[in-house]
Order: sequence, then C-alpha cells, then structure tokens
Amino acid sequence: MVEEDLLTLLASHRLIGAAPRAELLWIAKHGTRRRFEQGESVCRHTEVVNSLHILLSGRMSIYVHRGAGMRKVMEWHAGDVWGILPFSRLITPPGDTVAEEPTDALTISRDQLPELIRNCYEVTAVLVHHMTDRARVFTSTDLRDEKMRSLGKLAAGFAHEVNNPASAAVRDAKSLGDALAAAQQAARELFSYNLTSVQVAELYLVWDLCENAPELHTVSGLELADREDHIAEWLRGHSTAEPLSEDLARLPLRLEDLDRLASAFEHRACRNAYS
Repeated sequence: MVEEDLLTLLASHRLIGAAPRAELLWIAKHGTRRRFEQGESVCRHTEVVNSLHILLSGRMSIYVHRGAGMRKVMEWHAGDVWGILPFSRLITPPGDTVAEEPTDALTISRDQLPELIRNCYEVTAVLVHHMTDRARVFTSTDLRDEKMRSLGKLAAGFAHEVNNPASAAVRDAKSLGDALAAAQQAARELFSYNLTSVQVAELYLVWDLCENAPELHTVSGLELADREDHIAEWLRGHSTAEPLSEDLARLPLRLEDLDRLASAFEHRACRNAYS
C-alpha cells in the first residue's frame, strides 16, 4: 500500500512533480525510503553507483579531488535527484558524496531502471534532460578549475619575474651605503700621502677618462670572455706588466693603495680599445 504522504511529496517535487500521477504512483510503489544522517557517506568515488536517489528533504554534496585537496563541486537539495539516471553510462562517481544534513530520499535501484523507462515516459524524459544539465555543470566546473590553475601558474611566473629585478634593486641599494663608505675611506687614505700637484692632476685625468668614456653596447658573457682572452694575450705579447709596475713604483704610494683605482682604469681602457 502506497503512503499518501509519499505521493504528496512526489507531487510537490521540483523536478518530477509535474509527471502523471500513474508514473508517480509507480515510483512510490517501487522505491525505497532511505534516510541519511549528517556526515554520512552516500557513495564514494571508488564505489559503483547502484541507485537513483529522489531527494525529498535535506542536502547532499559531492567533493572531488582537484590536486590541492577535496573541493565541493555540486550540491543537491530537496527537489533534486542524484545517482544513476536512465540511459546514463555512469559507473563510479567523480568524487565522494555525503549528506550535509539529515536527508530523506526515495531510492530506485539500477536494475529497476529499464522498467522505469517502460512505465514512466515523462519522468524518464525529465531525468534525461537533467542528466545533460548535470554533465554540463561538471564540464564547466572542470574548465573553470583548469583556468584557475593556469591563472595561478601565470601569477606565480609573473611574481617570479617581478621579484628578480626588485630583489636585485634592493640588494644593490643595501650595498650602496657600504660602497660609499669604502670610497670615502679610500679617498681619505689616498690623500693622506700628500700627493704632489702633478700626481693629483694625473688622478683627475684618470677620473675624467672614466667619467667621459663613451657608452658601450652590452656584450654577452661569451663575447666578454673572448675579449678578456684577447686582452690578456696582447698584454703578454707586449710585456706591459713590468713597465706598468715601474711607473707605479715611482709614485710615493703603495701599490695596494692604488690597486682598486688602477684596476678600474685598466678595465675601462681595455673596453674602449676593443669596442
């Protein structure tokens, strides 16, 4: 004997309530009332979906693993259906379905679907349309997740590219204070030797040569290494090391005091010669 309140619930069902009473009577007669408590697992992604659930009250959700953990993809309330549908090829669900709150459902098993199709034409048509809508929702969810993953990769790459020059600028800014302090100390030590006017003029000449050097195009690491090899070979061939040391020895300065200045001048002069 079919309960009258069950027929009333089916008649008010949002999805299949408009079907003929005879079809609703068949569903009520062949279905099984089930109740899922809050947090109870309805079906896991490793299990075969063996039932069609017509939700009468409560709420169910499906959680799918998207790489970064389980994420809620879809939710069903009273008036929806969940599970295997007529003509569906669904075997295992894409995720785990759980009851979010106490849920009542009318369940029809998989082996009863052929008889449902023969006896409930309008309900079958509604469920087939619902199946296409459900597939569309899952497809759009997959596409949205893929776009979010791509956007995350793009944002991470952009942050990396921005962080590199920003970090270099911060690092150079922090080292600027030390460089200025070292330059001031070197200047104080240099002029503590009471240089002659001729020597000071020579230093200013070196300074002017460095400041007024023409702009050079940027060279690659390989090209710079080749130029350094050519310069080293030219210096060895012309034996410039000894005269250069003798000239510097005539100054009333220690070679270690002028080492930085001489290296900078030599580097700039060699770059001008080979540009």
